[in-house]
Amino acid sequence: MPELFIAADDFTGALDTGVKLAQQGISVRVVNGIENMSTCAEDVLVANLDTRHLSRDEAYYMTFSACEDALILGARCIYIKTDSGLRGNIGAALEAAARAVEHKVIFAPAYPALRRRTEDGVVMIGDVPVTQSVFGKDPLNPVRHDQILDIIAEQTSLDVSLNGDAGADSLPYIDIEELNTEEEMLEYANAERRDIEKEQVFADKHKILGRILRRMGKNNRVKVYAGCAGFAAVLGTLLGLKPSEPQRAKIELPLIVLSASLSQINFEQMRAGENSGLYCYPFYDVLKREPDLEALVFCTIDNSLGALIESAKTRADAEELSRRGEQMGLDASARANRIAFNMGRAAKALVNAGFQGTLCFFGGDVLSAALSSLECSALAPACEIEPGVVIAKAILPDQEITIVTKSGSFGSPDIIQKLIKYAEENQ
Repeated sequence: MPELFIAADDFTGALDTGVKLAQQGISVRVVNGIENMSTCAEDVLVANLDTRHLSRDEAYYMTFSACEDALILGARCIYIKTDSGLRGNIGAALEAAARAVEHKVIFAPAYPALRRRTEDGVVMIGDVPVTQSVFGKDPLNPVRHDQILDIIAEQTSLDVSLNGDAGADSLPYIDIEELNTEEEMLEYANAERRDIEKEQVFADKHKILGRILRRMGKNNRVKVYAGCAGFAAVLGTLLGLKPSEPQRAKIELPLIVLSASLSQINFEQMRAGENSGLYCYPFYDVLKREPDLEALVFCTIDNSLGALIESAKTRADAEELSRRGEQMGLDASARANRIAFNMGRAAKALVNAGFQGTLCFFGGDVLSAALSSLECSALAPACEIEPGVVIAKAILPDQEITIVTKSGSFGSPDIIQKLIKYAEENQ
């Protein structure tokens, strides 16, 4: 029975949140979709709900249903994992969780390690407001507001407070906490843990009164928090989960990187990988119903360092791919789905051909499609190479394979070189 349930809006987010706890020696299981939530013996269950690109109502329903299932499983804490750049259905997911437990959601959106924070309500990415960052220019889910209250208000009618302004008489509501350093997050987690322990003692001594108060929303023992992987790192402390000694994960060369991300940092990472000796395979027929997967496998499987499989090498290539998709009658959503689907088929073709290295997935859509194609039932995150770059074990029907994942906008420019070095040093 999981102590903690985490609902993520995409697969890379599910992993880079789960790994924060796995690195502390806490048992974590990551699954794809609500239908795979029922079997979990680990302390932490993470479900990828894939809600980032859904409509507001679809995201609300999916998150609400997942939270209800988590309550049935006996989770005593729910965490809504949001994008660190505040893309996607933020307000819908927070409201769904709040209404599922009829209580408040504490939302701590900062990610100190990546310099993503909220100052006086303004979301900052590095030194610029979020609308001026790459997240404001995202081709699928651009962030249109700098004020976090405005971002959330787009999708919810619940009261939203900044740093505890709302009162208990407005339950359910959303409280945004500006915890912009790791020290502030840890201090807050310790304070929350002390409050939880006091509530537990009270409930144990006054069981009938405790049940009445919980029904009134005054003492709900199921706590709901939200944020990105930043605040997730202190959830083990907050809940008093007992860690064990974490295991150091290994990855094997060659590396094959599958990417459809259009972020500028991702383009830079792929070109740096090519300059380091990885073979580049432009997946030019990625929009076809039946791409030439045999040629793809032949060209990429036997390179000593590895290969890069990408839908576009440059922004200009991406624009040309969009034009070709439009000529095929595919809108933006259909193009993205077709690209991810065929990337997933490419991953399966490589595994079926006996690839013995490490598959690396850059972008949540590609990862989700690949794991679906591979019939992956669950993932066990192991460790991070750097924030957001995760090594995990994928559980397939007849084998387990090690993979590397990252969001398209995460990672340093030389992340592929770091992966090569990590593999060489951990043979």
